Amino acid sequence: MGLLFQPRWSADRPRRCAPPPHGDIPFDRGVVFLTALEAVVLGDASRFSELFTEDVVFSSPHLTVESLDAVQHALGAPEDSLTDVQIVVLALDSVEDKVIAEWRVDAMFTRPVLFDDRLLIEPTGDEVHLPGASVAEFDEHRIRVFRHYFDDSELLSGVPGTPSHLRWSGDR
Repeated sequence: MGLLFQPRWSADRPRRCAPPPHGDIPFDRGVVFLTALEAVVLGDASRFSELFTEDVVFSSPHLTVESLDAVQHALGAPEDSLTDVQIVVLALDSVEDKVIAEWRVDAMFTRPVLFDDRLLIEPTGDEVHLPGASVAEFDEHRIRVFRHYFDDSELLSGVPGTPSHLRWSGDR
C-alpha cells in the first residue's frame, strides 16, 4: 500500500465514536464525519459500509478510488508502524451537505515502515505528528465524497537516516 505511515489501528485502539443512526432518527453529520475520519485513519474497514455510499469517491495524496469496495481494499488492512494513535480535531465546520475538518494525528513511531517498497525506515520510539484536513460531502446519512489532505513527509521530520528527497523543504 502506498500510503506511507498511514496511521491505522494496532493493539492500542482508541475508543470508537458512536455509529450513525438509521431511519427517521435525527443524525449529526459531524459525528458521522468524525467516525469516518477515525475509521479511515485507523484502517477499520468494518465501519466503512455504514459510513460511505456504495459509489463513494475517496481521494488522498497517494490514492483515488471510486467505490466502497475499492476503499475497503485500499484502506481496510491494519498497519502497525504507529502505536498510541490519537486523532486531535483542531477545527470542524459544516456547510450545507459538507463537513470540513482540520486535524492532527499524534502517535508513537514504534515499528519499521517500508517506504515505496524500497526503503526501510527504522522506528525511533519517538512521537510523530501528521497534520491534515478532510472534506466530506454527504448523500443523506452517508458520505458520498471524502477528500483527505495531508503531507505524510511531516511524519519523517527528525527521523534519523531519512533521505532528504523524502522531505519537502522551504529552501528549494
